[in-house]
Parts: sequence; structure tokens; C-alpha cells
Amino acid sequence: MEIQNLLQTNSTRLLETYHENIDNVLDLQATLIRDILPSVVDEFELSPDATEWATEWLNDTASIFRIARRNKFTRSFALESIRKTLIWRLQNLWPTDPDYALPPAVRCLPEHVRDPFGRPILVVEVVPVSESPEVVKPYIIQTFERLRLHLKRLVGGQGAEEEPALQYIILLDLANLSLQSMNLDVMTWTIREVIPRYPGMLAGVFILNYSWAHSSLWGIVKRILPESAISRIFFPSTADLLTAMTAQAIPKGEGLLSVSMITELIPAGYTTDYGGGLPSLTDLDDPLRPERTKHYSSDAGVIEGDSASSISPQPASGYISSISPTSMLNPFYGYPAASSRGYTQLHHGRRRKRDLARTLIWLFWQRWRNHLTIGAILTALAVVVHFSARRGLLRIPRIFPGWRASLSSAFRS
Repeated sequence: MEIQNLLQTNSTRLLETYHENIDNVLDLQATLIRDILPSVVDEFELSPDATEWATEWLNDTASIFRIARRNKFTRSFALESIRKTLIWRLQNLWPTDPDYALPPAVRCLPEHVRDPFGRPILVVEVVPVSESPEVVKPYIIQTFERLRLHLKRLVGGQGAEEEPALQYIILLDLANLSLQSMNLDVMTWTIREVIPRYPGMLAGVFILNYSWAHSSLWGIVKRILPESAISRIFFPSTADLLTAMTAQAIPKGEGLLSVSMITELIPAGYTTDYGGGLPSLTDLDDPLRPERTKHYSSDAGVIEGDSASSISPQPASGYISSISPTSMLNPFYGYPAASSRGYTQLHHGRRRKRDLARTLIWLFWQRWRNHLTIGAILTALAVVVHFSARRGLLRIPRIFPGWRASLSSAFRS
């Protein structure tokens, strides 16, 4: 109950602050659109489309509230911070990419599933990323922007009597995180460059599948995070999680990157049961992703009628880099892809069976390579001993008459 009480206290305090300052925030928005936006338009010679896009963000009351709150509602500081953020957005998010696909490791539970205080819930699996920072960073920015737009849509769809959904609850799964797979440079960049542009969006983070192996990682991360963020990070047991969130808000079954046809080939950490009462994540609708009608072609293995899965046009410009078939950034999991500024497309324009076969073989090797290596060594040793004994090159001492049975037993183990 301690975690739930803390979440409730923070939620109540945030909503009280929102209602107390909403008039100031609306006045701040009017000033931004009337005075600040025209100066930015002139300075950067923005097109009408870019101006409309910038206006959309300035009209996002929840985002402006969060930035003003971060600046303690000091008007001059808030205006300067919002102006800098607007310029940063123009440099990093414009022109927009309507075809951006969220990484498969980031999922949102259905809209009717909320925490006890009405906040939407994200499930994020941290998996190794082999791509360069130039590829990863645009994905991080685009993901935060998608989450902001989702919160804005939720607030816009609520009735006047409902409290606004201003923050997310995150279930962060560390089953596949290790010190070797952690990129501290990207994490530090995210904390220092991205999160300040999207402040106050996280109400609480529940760390799942945390073990002693992650203790050194936490020791590093908590030195980077501010105290206000550390106070919202929890390491619950399954019982604590269900008490704080209720079973109706927690999924069960397969993890995010599990594919039914290759479940046995994927390392054990990729299949996770969070102990809740909801169906598995693969069976739940995700409001962050539009519904797609899938029609499978038996000849080429192409999914038609799926805008993110069919043949994609080449991006016009930007840094292009390949993405691993098993990367958390790859929405076409199992198939190679390419990325430019967060825009992802199939590397060969379609889903080829040979690419999936290569991925299955690689996953099989990753899962069983230790067993296969030991088996190959024992097999080679058995063959050498067998032929040496037959040719008289190897004489086994009589004091160990059971050598054949012992070697056979070791091989079977």
C-alpha cells in the first residue's frame, strides 16, 4: 500500500496544481501564439505548414502546463523555455514523419485500462540495441512525440467532469538488459536533451525482472537521474505490483518481442508473465498503433493492406542506416530494415522468407550455442578416442575398466 499511497499523493498534488494554475497556463498560451510564435516564424522563415504544426504544439495545454510547472510557473522563465523548446522541435521533428513506426518494445495498454488514478499504462522491454546513436536518437525523439500526442488525444476526448490524463505509468522490463548492452551515452543524452523537452510525463516507473545483476547498472543510472525522478522509480515484487496497480491493469503471458512461431527459439527473457489478469500483450490492442488489416501472400510472404508492412518508398533524405532484424527499433521484427530520421522501411521492400529463416537460425544459435558447443567438443573427443582405441594408438588403463560407460554418460549429460 505504500507505493499506491505515494502514487495517489502525487496524483492529487499534480491535479490540484493543474486546476490552480490553468488560467495562467491559458494566458501563457495566448501570449505564445500572439507574440512568441510570429518572431520564430520570421526568424526561421517558416512555411505555413510548419507554422500550423508549431501552433498545434502551443495549443497543447497539458504540455505547456508541464513546462510551466517545471519552471515553477515563473512567467519569464516559462516563456523562454517554451521558445527554446519550440526551436528544438523545429530542428528535430520538422518535417513530420506520418509513417514513423514505434519500436515493438514500446506498447501501451488499451485505453480502458488505467492505473487506479486514471493514468494510461506503458509497457517497455529494454533489449540490446546494436545500432549507432545516429539511428537510435531519432527513434527516441519520435517515440516521446508519439506519447505526447497520445496524451493530448486522451485529454481532448475526456468529458469536462473528468480529470485530465497528464502522465503515464511505465512497466519497465529489464529481463534482457545487461551492462554490456547498455549505452550510457544514449541514456545520458536522453535524460539531458530529450526529457527536459517533455517534462513531467512520467508519474511512476515500475522496474520488473530486476535482479542482483542489475544492481551495478542502477548504481550508475541513479547518478544521472535527478532526485525527483528517483523518487518515482519503484522495484516491486509481483504482490506489490498487483497491490499498487490491481490485476486488471497488468498483462500476463508472452513479452513484447515474442513471436508464436519462434517462441522456443527466443531466449527465455523475451517471454514474460507479469502476473496480472489481462491477456498477454500480443493479444491486447495498442492505442499507439493504428489497426491494420493483414492479408498474407503465400507466394512472397508479403503482408498487403498494412501500410507499415508493405513496400515503403525510399526516404527523400537524411542519414540512412540498416537495422538488425532482432533490434528493438525494428517494427518488422525478424526482417532487416533501414532507417532515416526515425523512418523505417523493409530493407528489400518486402518480407522475404530467406530473411526470416536467417533470423530463426541466429535466434536458435543464440539460445542453444553453449549446448551445441559442448556437444560438438564431446562428440569430437568421443570420435578421437574411438578411432585411437581401434588402431591401438590409445591404451586405456585397466584400473579404470568403466571408461566407456563413463564417457557415454558424460556425453548424454
